[in-house]
Amino acid sequence: MTEERNEKKAAIAGAAVRLFTERGFHGTPTSLIAREAGVSNGTLFHYFPKKEELINFAYFEVKSRMVEEIGRGVDGEQANREKMRRLWRNAVLWGVEHPDEYMFVQQFCSSPFVRKLPPEEFLKDAPAVYEILTETLGKTCFEGMPIEVAFSVISSPIDAVVRSIINSGGNLDRDRLIDASFEIVWRGLTGE
Repeated sequence: MTEERNEKKAAIAGAAVRLFTERGFHGTPTSLIAREAGVSNGTLFHYFPKKEELINFAYFEVKSRMVEEIGRGVDGEQANREKMRRLWRNAVLWGVEHPDEYMFVQQFCSSPFVRKLPPEEFLKDAPAVYEILTETLGKTCFEGMPIEVAFSVISSPIDAVVRSIINSGGNLDRDRLIDASFEIVWRGLTGE
């Protein structure tokens, strides 16, 4: 029973992410999500009594997969610069390889829903990422600033790179763009 329940919740959340990305949170009726997920309206409301609960569930599901991918291989790097380079590359590649989920996370982070979450909720599922950002950025021009500010400053250029690669339809040298953008941001943060 639990497996079937998890499959239904995953189907509902997956349909919701696709539709929210396409139509926005307010432009996506729950009836359409239920239809796309292959469940009844009653089933959707059984698992998610409020649309906001579905939005939050989908965000945390996507975020947990995203964080796992972004942190992959970082522990194997020795220097902070290389750890940050790995995080940067992983973040860009995750966004490019999962455009619907990426755009959903961006939409969520720009919505009123994110303001309802406590700030520590933002990076709580990402202890490795949080630790590297704190350790590395604490020695840059962000010293003494809240990590959320540093995270926002770094995520904006990542967003620009992801969108550029996606919008190019594969016509950009993505490795070169990832490396060049990292170097620009790293120099700006550290002066190195």
